[in-house]
Amino acid sequence: MNRRSNARIAFSENAPVADQQALQTRKPASLELLAPAGDWASLEAAISCGADAVYLGLTALNARRRARNFRPDEFLRAVELARRHGVRVYLTLNIDLAERELGQAARMLELARQAGAHAVLVRDPALWLFKPLYPELEFHFSTQTASANRADVEAAAELGAARVVLAREMTLAEIAAASSVPGIHTEVFVQGALCFCISGRCLLSSWGGGRSGNRGACTSPCRVPWTIGDQPAGTPLSMRDLSAILRLGELAQAGVHGLKIEGRLKSADWVRRAVQLYRQALDGVISDPQTLESRAAELGSYTGRAMTCDYLDGKRDELTGTALGRLATGDSREPASGGDHFAEPAGMRGGSASDDIEPALLEDLPASQPPGSAEGEAARWFPAASQRPETYDLDITVSEEGIRCRCTCGQRVEQWTLPRTVVRRPRKAVTIGNLLAHLSEITLQGCRLDQGTTNAPDYALVARASNAVVDRVSAAVRLGRKPADGTVRIDLPPEVREALRPASAHTQNRRRLGDAPDRVRLEPRHLPTFLRHVRPEGGVIVEGLGPGRVDWLRSVCQGLPVVVALPCVMFQQDLSAAASLVRQCAAAGIAVEVNSWGGWLLARRAGATMEAGPGLAVLNSLAAEALGRLGVRSVTLSLEADRRQYEELTAHCPLPCSLVVFGRPPLMITRVELPEEKLAKRFADRRGICMIPRREGELVVFRPESPFDLRELDNPRIAVAHLVVDLVGSPDPLADWYDRPGTAAFRFNYDRSLA
Repeated sequence: MNRRSNARIAFSENAPVADQQALQTRKPASLELLAPAGDWASLEAAISCGADAVYLGLTALNARRRARNFRPDEFLRAVELARRHGVRVYLTLNIDLAERELGQAARMLELARQAGAHAVLVRDPALWLFKPLYPELEFHFSTQTASANRADVEAAAELGAARVVLAREMTLAEIAAASSVPGIHTEVFVQGALCFCISGRCLLSSWGGGRSGNRGACTSPCRVPWTIGDQPAGTPLSMRDLSAILRLGELAQAGVHGLKIEGRLKSADWVRRAVQLYRQALDGVISDPQTLESRAAELGSYTGRAMTCDYLDGKRDELTGTALGRLATGDSREPASGGDHFAEPAGMRGGSASDDIEPALLEDLPASQPPGSAEGEAARWFPAASQRPETYDLDITVSEEGIRCRCTCGQRVEQWTLPRTVVRRPRKAVTIGNLLAHLSEITLQGCRLDQGTTNAPDYALVARASNAVVDRVSAAVRLGRKPADGTVRIDLPPEVREALRPASAHTQNRRRLGDAPDRVRLEPRHLPTFLRHVRPEGGVIVEGLGPGRVDWLRSVCQGLPVVVALPCVMFQQDLSAAASLVRQCAAAGIAVEVNSWGGWLLARRAGATMEAGPGLAVLNSLAAEALGRLGVRSVTLSLEADRRQYEELTAHCPLPCSLVVFGRPPLMITRVELPEEKLAKRFADRRGICMIPRREGELVVFRPESPFDLRELDNPRIAVAHLVVDLVGSPDPLADWYDRPGTAAFRFNYDRSLA
């Protein structure tokens, strides 16, 4: 299976001349075709059709929680199958992690290491604390990090990332600039759904019902009908689908390494056809542009949306609107972020996901059932969760590191390690061989030992060690007989357990929710009037300040503590102004709020005092610790958190932290060019979400018409250094500062349970 040749790919005829000239100086990279695997059948389809790598998630803590995904035991076998065929496996762990999810996230890393996965895709800063503990795994910046410029990629390289998945909104020239950073690879999406909002910056689904796109629970509210100014407007936020099938040569010339197909929520048949098409294009099997475009359009029929690659050329209008219509349906399994609940069209080329599986691959699979659906493929490999196993397997391996035990019962795999001990009373010791023989003669939790294996049958265990094995096996079997819930149950190395040890809350976190707010966030144009009436003791955060206005800012604030906020999304053209601003702030002794990884890098290089803002908000204490180690003096709590998450996080936050208690946060930040007549107009959907778009810098930002407000709450279990009132986007900042709407105020996710 030839997976690497891309020599026959040429430039698209309609690529901008300037981009072509810039890119001609770049040496083409070796391209990797990366395919989605939302279930077993899709994994099988991707491998059989020539994917170089697959990306997949476990049943929790990934950005596509609505996919079937993989239980821990399935994941082990999936990695085994992929490695057998020379295919790399990337585990997606690319969400914001809550405090109580940290242990499970660490166990997923340990599972990935033991399974032999090649990389893990991450978003949460907490996971960088574990990178030195897992040198076997590459860490990749997920597209959820909103990496959109060279500085973002340089920051990732400094953190030790091996790869960055770039934002979909970038032009070819911007991709080339980002891909020129030495020592790190870049990856881009080439086929699949597009989001209206820049990935990792969307709060719309969370705002409307507590289901966060930043935690894999997006409900795709951008795909529904909206009114604009009380007039029906169709689906103005529903993006076309991406197809870059004619641009692969240019992407290679730009220095891109990975070509990624989106689609973990799509059917295995769609995955098969998508991988097959891109494999044939890369290998030169199909070179005719019309044929390639036609085949890509067939993939678009799955959702009924038109195709585009206009972002590559800097074209940002006419990217949204009504779908073209889809074919008659059969199977329905599509989208979260980037897709309606569309069904797979009937009558398309090809059949099941296994139709084109090579004989060698089929030999690896049991033949008890015909191939076909994801459920059918999974059933052939794994017993149904409702079937209670009657046997278990136990392997005991002795090494210099200790005595490693692995118990498999049904779909559950438990692994643990015992220390080697010195036998001082041989008569009371039990050899491993005798222990396995004993277990084969008894039942534990109604199960018998089926296969007992060891590399050291004569190795003697002290009595307490042999008893510990029996007790642990009994517990593992008891859990194994329960229906699988997807939880990873695996022992962690001591150094990982130490990293998970909860910290104490920072001593500056003394201001309780319910106390008076002490900080304000403002736009420069509102500063003079507001500060004539209000002087917040915690100071002011200024958003949207341009370079050259630092002296003006100091004169207006007159000794009040000031923090200058950098944007949470910056493209290549924005870096020069941002770098100039942070240098001026550093020289003036003004702190800088960093809201992206590129912003962090610019501020650190300038020697500026840094605070982490909403763009690098934390949902757990380890994320705060990680940012603190990177030179950040304080952090901002996630706007999306619910009450319990705030309580658990602030109980252990090791840095001074800020809680935003009022505001109209950016629900969507987009590079889509809206017609001028739609700016400042009221967008509303049938659920009552109302938001107003406006231009902020070079981007369009949708903010809610009405704010959330936590100021009337009283919760002594939530203690922070600053309570912040965010007045960016406010029509009347002074009125919003003084007004108290009472108990009827919208509280965002505080009273919900964040999904």
